[in-house]
Amino acid sequence: MSDQIKKEYWSHFFKRPKKNYNPYMERLKEYPEYIMYDKEIMDSYKGKWKEYFGNNNPIYVEIGSGSGNFAIGMCEKYPKVNHIAIELRFKRLHTSARKSKKIDLKNVLFIKRFGEEIPEFVGENEISGMYINFPDPWEGNERNRIIQLPLFETLDKVLKIGGKLFFKTDHDAYYEDVLELSKELKNYKVVYNTCDLHNSEKSENNILTEFEELFLNKFQKNINYIEIEKIK
Repeated sequence: MSDQIKKEYWSHFFKRPKKNYNPYMERLKEYPEYIMYDKEIMDSYKGKWKEYFGNNNPIYVEIGSGSGNFAIGMCEKYPKVNHIAIELRFKRLHTSARKSKKIDLKNVLFIKRFGEEIPEFVGENEISGMYINFPDPWEGNERNRIIQLPLFETLDKVLKIGGKLFFKTDHDAYYEDVLELSKELKNYKVVYNTCDLHNSEKSENNILTEFEELFLNKFQKNINYIEIEKIK
């Protein structure tokens, strides 16, 4: 039996048993090489993710990976980069793993974990970058946004100097607010930004997310993009 499922399976995800479970919860077991959900195992790799991937390639983290299009696209385009993709929804994790196995990817891992728990399983200066694509803008409750000062406190711990936060959003106000927030950051600087990613010099190498495809094809909405580098 896999180390991930030795204890009561439901207890990996809930504090107490439930009468009904998402059917995709059980199906995570189908892809043990692509999905990690046991917190103890995750935490055991803190500072040692290169051992997990079996190489010394740079490691990037994505928060909110959806159905995996971005993670898979990045891993195909950059095979010498390791990608840890964080997602909470069972079906999305399963879909991502199924797509990855179909093309036999070796440099991606999907993790079921909350983004704010990253310092619990990622070591000091262990990652080279973080991707946050189309997070909830929390209109009217902006204090709930992921890109705020506490995120940079996390990056202070886990991101290498010279590493970057990559941010994409369709929400114009969120984009402007992150640019304003960056002015308060002593250890970081904006090294690139555009309010029209798909008509910029970065468009050629841009990997689309599922959400991005929807906004481009259905709404023809401009996509905002920012790169913030850790300078000290």
